[in-house]
Order: sequence, then C-alpha cells, then structure tokens
Amino acid sequence: MGAKTLKALGEHGAVYLNAIGGAAQYYADCLEKVEGVDFLEFGVPEAMWHLRVKGFAAIVTMDAHGNSLHADIEKSSMEKLAEFAAPVFK
Repeated sequence: MGAKTLKALGEHGAVYLNAIGGAAQYYADCLEKVEGVDFLEFGVPEAMWHLRVKGFAAIVTMDAHGNSLHADIEKSSMEKLAEFAAPVFK
C-alpha cells in the first residue's frame, strides 16, 4: 500500500480497511449479504467484493485525505531502528 493507493483513494473518496488477521469466523458472522463483485479475473482474494455487513470491526489505515497508517508505522519503525543501531558508547 503506497502512493498509488493513496492517490486512488483520494480520487474516489475511499478508504482502505485492515481487519484483524485470523478472525474469519467473526467476520463471517458480520456478513449480511454479498451485493456484487468486481475484478474476479484477478482471483477470489484479490477481487473487489461489495458486502453488506453489520458490526464489522476494522481499522482505516489509508484514507481519501492522504493519511496512511502504513507510512506512519514505517517511519516510526525506521526511527526506532536508527535509535537501536546508534552506538551505545561514544
């Protein structure tokens, strides 16, 4: 998820949601209806599914305003890594 994704989200007024890994049964229980699917030619996991859900808990990690939790975490991680890599004794 990078700059191209952020640009597309901004152009279409969309968000990117991340769901909790390993919680398939929880999400299955939230599903009310499959309303459609696009891009099925890319395969089931990569297709764009239009779902009606209720009680679906997810985190917005990218939005139409250019915010990216992915980029924020990468930056923060690199800063921490630099701190750990810095010599302890000078």
